[in-house]
Order: sequence, then C-alpha cells, then structure tokens
Amino acid sequence: MVFRVSNKNKVIFCVILIIIETLCFTVYLYHGFSIVQGQIQDHGKVFIMYGGSLVKIFENSLGPSFQNQTGYTYVGEGKGSVQISNMIAEGFRKPDVFVSAGTIPIMKLIDNKPSGVGWLMKFASAEMVIAYSPKSHFFNDLEKVKTGQIPWYNVISESGFKFGRTDPLLDPKGYNMIITAKLSNIYYNDSTIKQRTLGDDRNPKQIFPEETLNTVLESGQVDAIAAYKHEAISRGLFYITLPPQINLGNTDFSEFYKKASYTISSNDYKTVYGEPIYFSVTIPDSSKNLNGAISFVNYLLSPSKGKLILEKQGLDYLKKPIIEGNVSKVPSNITSLEK
Repeated sequence: MVFRVSNKNKVIFCVILIIIETLCFTVYLYHGFSIVQGQIQDHGKVFIMYGGSLVKIFENSLGPSFQNQTGYTYVGEGKGSVQISNMIAEGFRKPDVFVSAGTIPIMKLIDNKPSGVGWLMKFASAEMVIAYSPKSHFFNDLEKVKTGQIPWYNVISESGFKFGRTDPLLDPKGYNMIITAKLSNIYYNDSTIKQRTLGDDRNPKQIFPEETLNTVLESGQVDAIAAYKHEAISRGLFYITLPPQINLGNTDFSEFYKKASYTISSNDYKTVYGEPIYFSVTIPDSSKNLNGAISFVNYLLSPSKGKLILEKQGLDYLKKPIIEGNVSKVPSNITSLEK
C-alpha cells in the first residue's frame, strides 16, 4: 500500500519541524546564557591599574593570559604611577590591584590619612635605558653610543636633539631619569651633564604623558626617550644600556644611588633618593573584587605564568618578594609567599 502526502500536509510538517528546531535553539541559547551569566557572577571584572611602562606587556600578554586561564575579566589602565596614586587617594579610581613602578607611589597611599592601602610587595627590579628611534637624524651617532664610541650624554645634548621623558611629579620614571642624570654628574666627573641633557626638571620641551611617550618615539616625533629596559624590549625598540652605577638597576650600587635625589613638589615636599628600581604590587582597601585581586597577584607572582611572561620582556624578578607596610594585612591566600 502506498501512502501519498498532500502538499498541504507537507507544509504543515515543515512548519512543525521549524517550530521544534526554534524551540530547541532557544533552549540552547538560554542554557548557554545561564552558564555565561553564572561565570560573570562567580568571577567578574578585575580592574588593574599599572605603571604605563607595562602597557604593552599587560594589554597584549599578561592581561589576556590571566583572563583566559582564570575566567576573570581583565580590565587594565596604565598611567604614571604617581598619578595613579593621586587618583586613588582622591577617590577618582578604585582599582582592585595597583602595580607600581617603584615603591614610593604605594607608600604614599600607606602613609595617607586615612590610609587606603596597608601593604606593598616588591616583586621585580628594572633599570633605566635610553630608547631611540631609527627615524632619528642622529641615528648613526646613537648607534655609535651603543657600541661605546661616543658618550650618550654628548649626543643627547647636541643642538636639535629631541629627548622625551615623563613628568617627575606624576611618574617615577620621570624622577628616576633626573636622578640618573645627577648620578652621571658624579660618575663621569662632569657637573654639567644633567643640565645639558635635561635642562630644568620639568622642561616642557621634553615632558610627555607616560602612556603616550613610547608612541611619540615610535612616530619619530622625538629622537630618544628615557625608558625602562623591559618596555624597550616589549616594544622592540632600539636602546642603549647605561653603566650600572647610574641605571638604578643594580643593588651593588645602592649606596652610590643615594648620592642623588629629587624633591617632589607637594605639601610635604618629599625628597626621593636614588635607589634600585623595584616594581611593587598591592590590593587597595577599596577593591571591589578581592578574590579576583588575589587571583591576579598570584598570577603575577607565579613562576610559570606572570613571571615567565614578564621576565621574557626584560623585567628581573626577585628571588623572594619583599613586603613593606603592615604584613598582617596581606591576604593569607596569596600563594608562594612567606610572611
């Protein structure tokens, strides 16, 4: 017996099939949305503020890697570390984690009344270098500096040379460059080097925001900039290493570094003395996602994760993190840490 299906029945069958498929797809979407929604509720965003020299590393490597491996949503913002400290103190930003170039910006928050931070952890060291542009008219001379044929300060002080650096009132790299130049006066026995290369401490011809300084160099607007070794490596920049006596990157010369200083113009006129450059991290009291903040700090300290990423970019991790401030306030579940 042969059954024939009318065209009308075919249409009805197709409509029913479409309805069933639509319902199945709707259930699938709802189920998937519920899972994603649950992840957001369980993990959420982790807001990281960090010294601007880390922008390339954090935004292109560390941040995405942290997000992929932990399920937290990484949100990053890079600025001068002193500027970040000011923004936190004044309530304009409430990051879950603050990664600072140097310790002074975080110590400022620890000493603030009322204090918004209880502790800091030094986890890596850095050094000052001179990064330069292949587009520079002085490129050949800068290449000779790199091979030791010409002193770096003679090229930077040449007429028409455009040098960039950050504001010493907003960024540690800014005052570290001033300290490096003052140490050069002593090391090279030439009291004119600092003034010839930098001019006034806040020379408007040289000052650029921390978050744009590298872009200014890469676009050829300046011939060279003050930089940290890790940012030069992370951005593939040409750079000149400086003697350890002046690059603020060698603990063997800690006492010599103290011979130079910079006074930050503020209410208390705090004087910053030369010291090895340590990158440090803290979790402000105002953190909205404490679990996420702890997860990020653990990721940053992990030998197979954050350390692996940052050391490849030229940042030197300490054998053991150094805690300053109120040790009892450091979350107990920050791993690999002896308090």
